[in-house]
Amino acid sequence: MNTVDSLLTKPFLGMTPEDKLRVKALGPEKPDIHIEQSAKDRGKGYTRRFARTWFDKMEWLTASSSKNALFCFPCLLFGGEVSWTRTGVTDLKHLAEKIKRHDSSESHLTNVLKLSLFGKSNIALQLNETYRKGVIKHNEEVDKNSYILSKLIDCVKFCGAFELALRGHDETEVTKSRCLQRAG
Repeated sequence: MNTVDSLLTKPFLGMTPEDKLRVKALGPEKPDIHIEQSAKDRGKGYTRRFARTWFDKMEWLTASSSKNALFCFPCLLFGGEVSWTRTGVTDLKHLAEKIKRHDSSESHLTNVLKLSLFGKSNIALQLNETYRKGVIKHNEEVDKNSYILSKLIDCVKFCGAFELALRGHDETEVTKSRCLQRAG
């Protein structure tokens, strides 16, 4: 289910959610492959062979034994460069450069993030629910304050219409005695 060949025939995005979670849990397959490249340099012949230690260095690296090529597991699942998702990489001479370039590419980093977040609770939905509750609470407070403010405005309009003072009237004993002293 998590082999390169099965993912090429049945794409990840077309799988059921349960199968997708199973593929994620299995992770990239690390089959034995025998990629060899013969070359000559300064008259000497040599042969490069793929070393399994690359699988330890790059956890996203996977391979196809039928194609005898290397692939990127996250990009194979979510799409990316053709050489890492469809044809496979077989050039051992430039493998370190290709891996370094691919490892820092935007599409690869996006796919690694998608894979790591796949199957986890969606924080955007949780934030959206909290935000919605906050908006409802805010709107209730605004409605309450609008009601109070409308009553205050009605009072001011009433006082203005009948030319009444907006200040209060103090009828305590001290005030009455002062008024009587002034009058008398």
